[in-house]
Amino acid sequence: MNTHRVLLAASTITTALVLTACGTSHTGPLEHGTVRKKEHRAALPPTPIYRYIYRHTNCRNVAANAFTVQLSGGRSTTGGSGGRSTTGGSGSSRVKPAPPRKSSKGSSGSTSGGSKGTRQVCDRKLVRRELQGMQPHPEVWRVLLKKGHRTAWKSVSKGKWAHIKVGDKI
Repeated sequence: MNTHRVLLAASTITTALVLTACGTSHTGPLEHGTVRKKEHRAALPPTPIYRYIYRHTNCRNVAANAFTVQLSGGRSTTGGSGGRSTTGGSGSSRVKPAPPRKSSKGSSGSTSGGSKGTRQVCDRKLVRRELQGMQPHPEVWRVLLKKGHRTAWKSVSKGKWAHIKVGDKI
């Protein structure tokens, strides 16, 4: 067991050393180099940002252990495979309910009259949407820089973009 730990530690250290030795020394953004391309993107109209307001409708209690939906009219609809199927003596099959799950909490979000292990589920209906603000899309001036084998786009000001020519070193 001790040999296994030593071997595991040695292989982990070796892997870490190999990965750091093979990594590039140029990890930061490219700030200086030769200009290869210039690009200007015009401003776009702002995009509205909305907040959607919903109301809860058709609320019902759902049993957590047997996937049973108890509707407000007293009816219940069972779905899923919450129980286990057994075959009776006549060859017909019937479903036994699954044993209840043990949980430390009672019902979460159930209303009065709900049984233990149920939760309330509601549908959502869109009421309205409110304008929260506008997302701007300003003009962008950028240059493609190349230094060695690395290339990267760099954003510049409008004045700097107007004075830079392709092939300049910045």
